[in-house]
Amino acid sequence: MAHAPPASIFTDSDKLNKETMNETESGRPEYVKLVSADGFTFIVEKNAAIISQTLKNMLSNPAQLIESEQNEIYFRAIKAKILEHVCRYMYYNVRYKDASTETPEFALEPELAYEVFMAADFLRV
Repeated sequence: MAHAPPASIFTDSDKLNKETMNETESGRPEYVKLVSADGFTFIVEKNAAIISQTLKNMLSNPAQLIESEQNEIYFRAIKAKILEHVCRYMYYNVRYKDASTETPEFALEPELAYEVFMAADFLRV
């Protein structure tokens, strides 16, 4: 059974426009484009993406890597069904990081747990 990420967190790269990647008042882009190994594009708020130490380093590298200049990161080994869960966890982390109420459990299908864990470990989420 093919699995496609929900439309609410990805966009076809053909539909991506300059407005989506607009810069904030500080001059830094507000969104980051993450592209899975199988070609799905995820547009993630930068404040959520940088909970990943790996992404944070790539996006703020003083050597001006292409990733930091364009705010686009391509993953050759992470498929969309896994990257979708990693993106969901980034938003989950932002939402509940300083919560004063009980944090709900992060829902994850058991059959995907290992692959999601490996991707999260690589990204240092």
